Amino acid sequence: MTFAPCGVEYDEQSVPYGDMKGQAGSKDWPFGQAPVLRTQGTSLTQMTAIMRYVAAKHKPELLGTTLEDRATVDALLEGIDDLYLKYIDCVYSDQLSPPARDALWAKHFNPMTAAERNGGGHLRFIDGFLERSGGPFLLGERCTIADLFLYFALEAFSRDVCFGNRPAQIYPRLGVFQEAVADLDGLKERLASSARASLSFNGNGVG
Repeated sequence: MTFAPCGVEYDEQSVPYGDMKGQAGSKDWPFGQAPVLRTQGTSLTQMTAIMRYVAAKHKPELLGTTLEDRATVDALLEGIDDLYLKYIDCVYSDQLSPPARDALWAKHFNPMTAAERNGGGHLRFIDGFLERSGGPFLLGERCTIADLFLYFALEAFSRDVCFGNRPAQIYPRLGVFQEAVADLDGLKERLASSARASLSFNGNGVG
């Protein structure tokens, strides 16, 4: 998603699962996971690392414009990833079964549990940044890669097989946020593209 608001063309290919797992730990598949970005003879992996690289190369302002902003963006990426990985574990370990999905919501999404033990992963924490920034983005008027990652994560959480529109109902700022991100030049075209619509959301077909 980072390429789109940067206005950069790229070649998108489906992941050959057999190669990815069969060559896990190799130069081409360093962690045996997708996504992987092939660039300048290097295979870059891990979503947030790829996002940082693309932004740094093509649109550095997406990383934040001050040292403090860049550190905040890094913190947000880690915090969003903490929450997203809870969802991913539910997808791959429990296939988003209703009991597992309910437990995920109770521990990491229900605003009443934000003060309980949750490993730092809770949607209330992310919503707090929007509240303090005044929106529409996590740092206020300036979009960063943290916003792009949050938008992607919210897409996952808000699919019908997961929580549907419940996150936006409980956290109304998220709806405004999603509209603002989806209207970014370059990204809105990507979101509407048939190529993106044909992609599997998760590798196991769940979600």
